Amino acid sequence: MSAAVWIDTPAALEKAVSALQPTGWLALDTEADSMHHYKESVCLASVRLGKTTLLIDPIAIPWETLAPFWKVTTAVPWIIQGADFDLRLMRRIGAPEPPEVFDTMIGAQLCGLKAIGYAGLVHYFFNITLSKASQKADWSARPLTPAMLDYAAQDVFYLDGIREHLTARLKELGRLEWHKESCAKVVRTSRITKEFDPEEVWRINGSSKLEESALPILRALWHWREAEAKERDVPTFKIVNGDRLVEIAAWSDAHRKNDHLPGSLYPGGCRGARGLRFQEALRVGKAAPPIPHLPSEPRARRDTAVDRRVEKLKKGRDEIAHKLQLDPSLLAPKATLFTLAQEGKAGAERLIGESRWCSWQAELLGPVLNAA
Repeated sequence: MSAAVWIDTPAALEKAVSALQPTGWLALDTEADSMHHYKESVCLASVRLGKTTLLIDPIAIPWETLAPFWKVTTAVPWIIQGADFDLRLMRRIGAPEPPEVFDTMIGAQLCGLKAIGYAGLVHYFFNITLSKASQKADWSARPLTPAMLDYAAQDVFYLDGIREHLTARLKELGRLEWHKESCAKVVRTSRITKEFDPEEVWRINGSSKLEESALPILRALWHWREAEAKERDVPTFKIVNGDRLVEIAAWSDAHRKNDHLPGSLYPGGCRGARGLRFQEALRVGKAAPPIPHLPSEPRARRDTAVDRRVEKLKKGRDEIAHKLQLDPSLLAPKATLFTLAQEGKAGAERLIGESRWCSWQAELLGPVLNAA
């Protein structure tokens, strides 16, 4: 494997970009620090174009100086393993949208391969076992170790070869257009940012099972955890995980006269000033009035006709998937089958229009939908 070029200054970037030839495909991978810091950020962008591998440090290089790099890289299509995550991260450092994306994971799925991860595909096509030792490393640390740099370079080194293998197989199977449409859908959905209600964001998994009198305790603990994680610049799960927060809220509500949590529930590292802030959050939560649960959507009455159509659709989907040697959920997950059973062709058109389904999937299941 040829040596990668470490880029951590505008001058080094300018020199590297001037030598790039915008032809062929650009292999791309990113590394973030979500396992080590409160706010996730892009710590490294690995790119390979032709025989040149660049490891670009977005921590050291001002984003505005990346413009010449974007001009070259967006002149060619990109190869990404699991494109949604990397596209979202690249937008954070000002990357414009690529003209086309080849998602190797989707390609592997459409070829019916069991190995769809990057390391699995490298082993499948090249019989090479990649080290995963740096997978959970702190990519915000500087300097990066030689092992981390090698890991980052390897993550893009084989992507173009994988693309060539998958393209040949997709053509042979007659599924290349399926792949193009699926990749285009991923690019569209990667633009969507999930909105959170700041007044309700503390309602984490498990909160719906709490008593209403326990909800203000959970809310106070959630805000305490956010403040502690932000101050210490660590992910919130390193303060205390969500399940434990729910357990603490439930126990504190049931034992309101007891100010001392059992040791099995007490968050680690909560001593001194941190412990006092934790106790204050419990006090505030206990003193607050109950919070009503969010109104649940009225449960639809069971429709036996819809249930029968779902079963027919599922049976037909599974038969098609078996013939194609594909995972049935790749053709239509359970939620999609339910929508189709309820809305028929109109539902299929809506799902496609909302970028939640592809035309090739609808065409495959068309006869099944008509029969159901």
